[in-house]
Amino acid sequence: MKQRTITSIFIVIGLALLFVSRMLTPFIFDFGIGALAVIGAVEVARVFERSGRFSNIVMASIYPAIVYVGLCFAFVKSWNWLAYFGWFIGTLFVFFLLVYLIGIIFKSKTLKELKNHNIENMSVNKYSFIKAINTSVVCVYPTFLFCAIIILNHLTSFSFVVENEAILNGNLDYMLLVMAFVVTMLTDSFAMVVGSTFKGPKLCPLISPKKTISGALGGLCGGIIGATATFGLFMLNGPFKSLYYSLELNIWYFIFFGFVGSVLCQCGDIFASVIKRRARVKDYGTIFPGHGGVMDRVDGLVFVGTFALIFLFIIA
Repeated sequence: MKQRTITSIFIVIGLALLFVSRMLTPFIFDFGIGALAVIGAVEVARVFERSGRFSNIVMASIYPAIVYVGLCFAFVKSWNWLAYFGWFIGTLFVFFLLVYLIGIIFKSKTLKELKNHNIENMSVNKYSFIKAINTSVVCVYPTFLFCAIIILNHLTSFSFVVENEAILNGNLDYMLLVMAFVVTMLTDSFAMVVGSTFKGPKLCPLISPKKTISGALGGLCGGIIGATATFGLFMLNGPFKSLYYSLELNIWYFIFFGFVGSVLCQCGDIFASVIKRRARVKDYGTIFPGHGGVMDRVDGLVFVGTFALIFLFIIA
């Protein structure tokens, strides 16, 4: 517990510095999220491999970096939404094709892999195709979900989304970014504290034996508290307060965000547990002592961040 607490403090400090750096330039924040995406992709690919779903880990780790660079270029050049969509789908298809062709061209290496994995009666062509599909899945989860956070970080670059000058100057993007992280952290913290204190019936014993219904309800309360507290702090900011009134918002929007965000956070956690359960591993990695890997910390955040971007479309 002591080690976990110390690591938590360092994580919070790191996040705080990341948000402070955003005041200088949003690209530093992008770099931090991009780095998490690269590490997360490697972790997911390795866990997939433990469960017999082999992928090209090198290509899976390169993909987030390529997408990140492309997004930065897009922000500078002010692409329209079709260009963004084309970039996501195009790069995914290219990587799928590359992984497949690598397996076919380097046939001797592929045959060696089949032998090492004790896979019999499978052709090089079929194995390469399955490997390309698995790699594409890793490219989608978690990379695409991380992209939502990066896009939200560049709200002002999206002229096709943002037409209201008040939104551009009202720190709505900054608030939603902060809210996504706060809701995730408080959902996890409240779920752990309430669940370990009150225990009770299990939420999903076959997937995650430690999760309880009381913990899930506690996490739900934590998410709502986190969203409303973040909203309250931002209401102290003049430009945001003006934006709040111009968009005719009310606190129920943010209670709704906290509720749905917390549900998605816990669903993301359960989804990650399903993947780990099939691979028979406890954590995605060991980069954070006492916490596991990157994906053990952001398995809920990537879903909450994606919802934050959708939430923007709802209220903007």
